[in-house]
Amino acid sequence: MTDNKQRSEDFALSDEQKAAVAELAETNVYTKQSKFKTFRELPMGKKWSYFKENFLTYTIVVVLVVGIATVFGVSYLTKAPDPVLAFEGINMSDYSDQLDSLGADFAKSEGIKDSRLVSMDTSVSLTGTASGSGQDGSTKLLAMVSAGQVNVIAADAKTFAAVNRRDEITKPSEVMDAAALERIKDSLVDAKGKPVSDVNKAVGFDLSKSATWTSMKGLPDKDVILGFSNITKDKDVPIKFINYLRFE
Repeated sequence: MTDNKQRSEDFALSDEQKAAVAELAETNVYTKQSKFKTFRELPMGKKWSYFKENFLTYTIVVVLVVGIATVFGVSYLTKAPDPVLAFEGINMSDYSDQLDSLGADFAKSEGIKDSRLVSMDTSVSLTGTASGSGQDGSTKLLAMVSAGQVNVIAADAKTFAAVNRRDEITKPSEVMDAAALERIKDSLVDAKGKPVSDVNKAVGFDLSKSATWTSMKGLPDKDVILGFSNITKDKDVPIKFINYLRFE
């Protein structure tokens, strides 16, 4: 009997332990209500700790998602339209003003009111093109052509030949019909700028034969070739640009 009494005393709770058990046993008034309602009803001093424990992670995730969606939305709404004529003048940065004027005049002649639809870029510069080992902007040009950001290219004969060797030029016969090419046959050249008698062998257009080009003061009127680039669809405007140049 004494042993049993001793064992009972060993397992007896202290006053502090009894108080803790009593506190845990109390009914939690927040148990059956939503976390949002609980948060509203908590005393001000307990709100922040409750918020961190129950809502902070979700809030951060929501803010990030909304922020990313906003960035993409603004980017989409403010994105410039894709040009219908995307001209790249390689090694022609000295003529950017004249080419801008040429593009503006073409847009006006075709009734293209949004100037962003006609791009006359001269940002690509290539070196070592005589041997076909173009450096500097060759990677940029390849990326632009592959992405469909260029559909017309102009360059001196050596540079044009190098770009053609890298398969970045589309032959005129793949874009325009034979009858149209026959009418401007005297302007057709191979990749090196030499005249061709067979329109199907033409690679580009000799810009010295363009009445529009040569009338624009300041543009080089010798040894410059114009060619199509990566045109698989939307041929109309590039073809209209050839007509606008008035090859003779």
